[in-house]
Amino acid sequence: MQRANPACMADLAAAGTAFSPWPAAPGGACSVQQPLVLQRSGFKLDPPLKTACAMAKAWADFAPDLDRIALARAGSRIATVLTAGSWSCRSMTGNASRPSLHASGRAIDVYGFVLADRRRILVERDWSDDGPAGSFLRAVGKAACQRFQVVLGPPADRFHQDHLHVDIGPWKLCQVG
Repeated sequence: MQRANPACMADLAAAGTAFSPWPAAPGGACSVQQPLVLQRSGFKLDPPLKTACAMAKAWADFAPDLDRIALARAGSRIATVLTAGSWSCRSMTGNASRPSLHASGRAIDVYGFVLADRRRILVERDWSDDGPAGSFLRAVGKAACQRFQVVLGPPADRFHQDHLHVDIGPWKLCQVG
């Protein structure tokens, strides 16, 4: 577990993110360090994410990359990131002996994007598409590998066919293509 960073929430506020306290954050084996609810980081997050400040900060740092990739590959900016969650008190998929990084709010799952021109790009439907939607998603996966410790997408396994998983470690793994 990383040590708490007292400046994390100030950094998020300075970056223009929208977040609020997560007063009912869990304790015990599935506790979250510096818990918060992240509503917006460059664009709306739907639904908002219950997560650790360190994960929110990593996501906020990645948001400008996402928007650049969307504009270059899909011809439109991002309006909304469609999330499949962050915190979940559970074991790793495929390894019940280890807690998932979701259990400490240090991972985010994204199943799609809504662009400013109202197009919906979904991982499950569009990952293998030869056009702009697939190109955008695969570029997001590759860029995420430069920013996050673990990135898993449809090429990883049957558990990631419908979303991109990004987390902030401690392991390093990129399985997006």
